[in-house]
Amino acid sequence: MDAVVAQAMARWPNVPAVYGRQLSERKLAMLRKLSLGLILALAACGSARVIQRTQTGGVIELQGDRGKAMEQANQEMASHCGPNNYTIVQEGEEAIGTDTYSRQDTNSGGTSNGRSYQEGSTTQGQQSTRTATAWRVHYQCNGAGGGPQPMPAAAPAPGGGAPPPPPPGPGY
Repeated sequence: MDAVVAQAMARWPNVPAVYGRQLSERKLAMLRKLSLGLILALAACGSARVIQRTQTGGVIELQGDRGKAMEQANQEMASHCGPNNYTIVQEGEEAIGTDTYSRQDTNSGGTSNGRSYQEGSTTQGQQSTRTATAWRVHYQCNGAGGGPQPMPAAAPAPGGGAPPPPPPGPGY
């Protein structure tokens, strides 16, 4: 018997019964391993969301695991600006608004006073507001790849020579 399963069965003797069916030690150990794997997989998730994009850069918000989210953000920046053609100019936690939490507790009960019984209820409420924040990355494209390219210089006139000078203006 696995030592972990033995400890768990000693602590929680009723755990092997699920929906009225008895689980074998092997199935119980597998169920625990799957649960642990699912928890670890969910904890390792991260994502990047484009908040703003211009011709010269943008802002990306990271959610969840920052390492995984930054990998996705790098892909987003590379697809916008070109591979290794961007610079992160600012990164950090930014205020994005406010969150308001409300909580209300109602207490109902009665007190016995000799022959009579009186009921009463009290309600208490709490409200708190906090600044909502998010981790954001601001980046700039390094010229090439970010937006439309500049127009090329005008081609020389046919015959290889320079174009003629403009006509003189009034007063000459």
